[in-house]
Amino acid sequence: MALLTKYSLWLLPLVLLLGVGYAFFLYYKNNNIIFEKKHRIIMASLRGLAMSLLAFLLLGPMLKLIVKQTDHPVILLAIDNSESLRSNKDSAYYINEYPKAVQQLATELGNKYEIKTFVIGDEARMLGNDEALNLDFSEKSTNLASIFDITNRLYANQNIGAMVLLTDGIYNTGASPYYKASEANFPVYTVGLGNTELTTDLFFSDVVHNKQAFKGNMFPVELKINANRLSGKQAELTVMEGDKEILHKNISFSGNRYFETVKLSLEAQSTGIHHYRADLTELDGEVTHKNNHVHFYVEVIESKDKIAIVYNSPHPDVAALNEALALTDNYDVEVSPASEFKGNPSDYSLIVLHQLPSKANTASNLISQIRKSGTSALYIIGTQTDLNNFNTLNTGLTIGQSKNLTNNAMPLYNENFTSFTFSEEAQRMLPKYPPIKTIFGTYKTGVSANVFMYQKISGVETKYPLVVFNQQNGAKTGIITGTGFWQWKLYNYLYAENHTAFNEIIDKIALYLAAKGDKSQFRVRHADVFAENAPVEFSAELFNDSYELINEPDIKMVIKGSGDTTYEAQFSKQNKGYYLNMGELPVGSYSWTATTQVGGKRFEKSGRFSIQEIMLETANLIADHDLLKSISSATKGKFFTRNEMQKVAKEIKANDNIKSISSYKKKYTMLLNSPWYLAAIVLLLGIEWFLRKWNGGY
Repeated sequence: MALLTKYSLWLLPLVLLLGVGYAFFLYYKNNNIIFEKKHRIIMASLRGLAMSLLAFLLLGPMLKLIVKQTDHPVILLAIDNSESLRSNKDSAYYINEYPKAVQQLATELGNKYEIKTFVIGDEARMLGNDEALNLDFSEKSTNLASIFDITNRLYANQNIGAMVLLTDGIYNTGASPYYKASEANFPVYTVGLGNTELTTDLFFSDVVHNKQAFKGNMFPVELKINANRLSGKQAELTVMEGDKEILHKNISFSGNRYFETVKLSLEAQSTGIHHYRADLTELDGEVTHKNNHVHFYVEVIESKDKIAIVYNSPHPDVAALNEALALTDNYDVEVSPASEFKGNPSDYSLIVLHQLPSKANTASNLISQIRKSGTSALYIIGTQTDLNNFNTLNTGLTIGQSKNLTNNAMPLYNENFTSFTFSEEAQRMLPKYPPIKTIFGTYKTGVSANVFMYQKISGVETKYPLVVFNQQNGAKTGIITGTGFWQWKLYNYLYAENHTAFNEIIDKIALYLAAKGDKSQFRVRHADVFAENAPVEFSAELFNDSYELINEPDIKMVIKGSGDTTYEAQFSKQNKGYYLNMGELPVGSYSWTATTQVGGKRFEKSGRFSIQEIMLETANLIADHDLLKSISSATKGKFFTRNEMQKVAKEIKANDNIKSISSYKKKYTMLLNSPWYLAAIVLLLGIEWFLRKWNGGY
């Protein structure tokens, strides 16, 4: 421990003199105070010392402490809660006995270490301190890599002693867990669950089909059929659309491992969502019959939307946009420099203008035609953009710039944005994206502007828009106020080994802008098909007679499923719109009706959507213990079978490398904050006061 001061310690004699002087004048120069000499000396000393201590605080004294910190090891208990475990032949064990064995393991480890428990499904989730472990094996997919992502995020640079990973090794979403585990700096002890033997089963391993098709076109469907240990037996394959049989086929199995791909070519006869069901005969001896049946949905639409990407000069953003939009069958995408674009804007649903108007090319004729035709436009602002020209276009955003400077801005999702839904996966990915280059200046948005993302600059959340939409006279406008978002695509692959979130961002922006304008005063939006493990979400907008957004009236929703199943709910009010989250609904087709009333007018909207079953967990039931052994080997852990689970705690406790880590850190604290210092001053003044009273003073 050391004492430091803001000012020189040479001032200390002055501090002491100040305290002594105050006491001298109080007790020796004050003729109204009459005490015995002995008492006067004691009380003057007490008062002088107290005042000196108070005056010493004027020097800004600070204590420097060397503090010992002990970081105790944490054991991560990661438990697979996916459906594949319950679908196996020993499902009774996992439902009845397995949870008790896991609880016993947690108790044994908890006697010596701090335990953090996670359950793994589509994403790993940490249980709260008061949350009970409830293993129901209901997760529809398994992302084993996510456990390493979340622990790295939550416990970076902390003393992680080990991870105990209890799983069958089957993963069907996310990156490879082996490569994620190899980056861990702690041992992973794996417990192999499930069945590694080839079980008797007939199942659909996959259904490959277009999510969308165009009316009048033929579209392909591939049914991938597997049969294990069914040599010499036969089954029937039936494909139905509603009550109409499309295909009936007999299949004979040869060998213990049989595989066949059945190809279909179906015609998209009418618009809307078409529900198809494929069934295989349920044979005796199968480990499960659930994977003998599969449902799939195809949305039939009228025609493709045409999108043009027109750029001032070549840029990686243009390629990233083109690649993301080309993945969707909804669009025909054309890419062209501004000097070579000859298309008629009225033929397009959306035109993307990358850094146009620019200082080298105002593109005034093209922009004028776009505005006259009412075609939606997406402006991407960059250092080449002519801001003075852009600010005259009445897009709902103006940018004032006095110097040619830029900011590095990260995306910040606006939680009050309701014009379209945005998946949780993409929201989780946004904070991981690198900053893009935006214009340094003043941003002013119009009253009708709707911000999708804000700019986060140097860790500070601002109200500068990064992605903003506007609508005037029926024409939609979008603005991305920066360039360099092509890097988001690279980072998306770095963290998730896919481009899903990035593609969703681009697709949602394009879909919103390219959608034909709805002139009605009451509008409801939703996806046509939801996965069974995804929440069913709706957004709505309500306009008065002047087409101004309002959200004072309530909106009621009624959803009808199969039979007499009915769900009733009310939209919540967010910003200037409405939002409704119905949570997860059972697989099937649904119809909905939303109603509201403005003044004396009653408005009603209706529609349909479907919940699609996820078959990932039943497509493969053969446990992958080799993967778990590789993970343990790469992290210097150890693999155990299900029957050896009781040995895990002993193995961890015997590992001498799992121990507390002590460190010494400097800690600075103001002496003013010390309760002992202040208590000493109060004590000195208190004793002096008591002696004064005892001797008849005031």
